[in-house]
Amino acid sequence: MRIIHVIHHYWPVVGGIENAVKALAEGMARLGHEVHIVTGTHGAQGRPREEVVNGVYVHRVRSVRLHYPDLTYPLEYPDGLLKSANVVHGHSQNSLFVVRVVERAKRLGARTVMHFMAVDALNDHPNPIIRRVGPLYSRYVLRRALKSADVMLVRSMRDKELLMRYGMEAEYVPDGVHSRLLTREHGGGRFRERYDMSSEFVLYIGRLHPLKGLGVLIRAMTYVKQQRGPDLVVIGPGDKRPYVALAKRLGVFDRIRFLGFVDEETKINAIDASLAVVLPSVSDYVEVYPMVISEAWARSKPVIATAVGGVPYRVKHMVNGLLIPPRDSKALAEAIVLLANDKKLAERLGAEGRKDVRTWEEIVNILIRVYERLA
Repeated sequence: MRIIHVIHHYWPVVGGIENAVKALAEGMARLGHEVHIVTGTHGAQGRPREEVVNGVYVHRVRSVRLHYPDLTYPLEYPDGLLKSANVVHGHSQNSLFVVRVVERAKRLGARTVMHFMAVDALNDHPNPIIRRVGPLYSRYVLRRALKSADVMLVRSMRDKELLMRYGMEAEYVPDGVHSRLLTREHGGGRFRERYDMSSEFVLYIGRLHPLKGLGVLIRAMTYVKQQRGPDLVVIGPGDKRPYVALAKRLGVFDRIRFLGFVDEETKINAIDASLAVVLPSVSDYVEVYPMVISEAWARSKPVIATAVGGVPYRVKHMVNGLLIPPRDSKALAEAIVLLANDKKLAERLGAEGRKDVRTWEEIVNILIRVYERLA
């Protein structure tokens, strides 16, 4: 089959949805399908407009952007490619770029699939302007995406439930992990040796962004420090300066290591070395199907997460993780101290979470069957 994935960012941009689409595209190419990516030019870092990456054809079309990635607008369309596709698969109805390209493909006669993500998820945004204007935009693009999709998919059971309120039935097709993640040898020792770390720690992996709740986690470390609990290691891209300043002001900078962006092997070794992975996000919008949860569970590590977005549909309190209210530093700290003092509980939660992990090979095969049924 000739399969086209549409996303406003692609490699070398790194992020949750970008990594997911890359895994899907390359997995389908390995099965012998002809796979193309239609994406924008933003974040390309000088890469050519047309290239082949790991067997996947990448087409970067001219586009403009109004500050936010979702507000990317295509200035041109690869009509010949869209016409020739067996299926065009858009990723995120919140992306104006994705909606416009999928609409174009539909008008040209292509069969279309749309992965809906973070439906009606801007109502709790901490920015009052986005909280007021964002829902108007999200409903606008949602209605257009619903009209242009032959098949509707969701990565989160939350989004499946919300689409039912619009009278639409969507299939649940989540993200996976690379199968090697389930079998690779333990790398915690290598991580500790590389960074000269002997103390116990919990791990944050993600962008250094206010919506991801790192500030809440740093505040929680004041209580954790009082209880002689574990340290904190922070991995992820972004400006660390405001978080360093906060940690110093609260007197916990000596208990936090900021490592910035690291390669994939180092990230997994950090998970292996950690007591638990912490996901302290504060908004529904940023957590559809957090990959870091799957990665932690794949390594049999417990997860401490806030009840936002799709998280409570996956993390069950005291069953496969600890689930706490968003923006609650005290509850977050108590959860960290609980696992530090009860290693058997931490081990049990991690083992239970591992049962919920799906591999990319499984997800690719599910999608191929969806495409074949559609074609």
